[in-house]
Amino acid sequence: MFTVQANSVSDKGKNMVIRFKFKKFGPIVYIGHLDIMRFFQKAIRRSGIDAAYTEGFSPHLKLSFAQPLSVGIETDGDYFDLEMNTLPDMTTLVKDMNGQCVEGIEIVSATLLDDGVLNAMSSVKAADYLYTFDDLSEDLKLIEDFFSQESYVFEYIRKDKLKRKDLMEDIYDHKILNEKEIIVKVNSSSAGNLKADVVIEALNKFGVKAVCKKYKRTELYTADENGKFISLASLGQIYD
Repeated sequence: MFTVQANSVSDKGKNMVIRFKFKKFGPIVYIGHLDIMRFFQKAIRRSGIDAAYTEGFSPHLKLSFAQPLSVGIETDGDYFDLEMNTLPDMTTLVKDMNGQCVEGIEIVSATLLDDGVLNAMSSVKAADYLYTFDDLSEDLKLIEDFFSQESYVFEYIRKDKLKRKDLMEDIYDHKILNEKEIIVKVNSSSAGNLKADVVIEALNKFGVKAVCKKYKRTELYTADENGKFISLASLGQIYD
């Protein structure tokens, strides 16, 4: 059971929201998003924290997730928001929540959100993906040529439908870390979400011979008033 701070009682009408950042890895990545949601609902109830519920005949937790991730993909940067009636002891919250988690799910941090912050689902604008290849040494120049293009119209098939997209409108940045890994920042907004596997397909079509062994999401971002990308965890006081 978490310890509730004596001065943590909510003001009437004022929402207190904690944003949890979590990792998902190992065999549990093959569990679907709905089951992950159910897992956290049970973990929160077991924890004993004073979370807020909706009213009515079938109350449920005021809980929202940032963005579903496709089955089979690891992540170091997923988020969910939980509205609270009173705040738990924030200094031990991450440790206590991890005590309710199973192998393959790890809470990384908890952010007590500033007033007026949009929920995680509404906030997402971009995501970082880390791609791991067998050997990029012979493809480094080709990769730089690909990402330096002003426009690259790519056709691909999803759910038996042909799609056509200018990828450079949805690829915001990239960085080659070494001869095996690159990070790519892509559009992850509701208006133009670019799937991580499309980047791999496009690189292969462009001529990159290296084989992508795996990829994972490492961070989710929103944007400030100047359009600068900032981590979803940075919109309040962070505890880890």
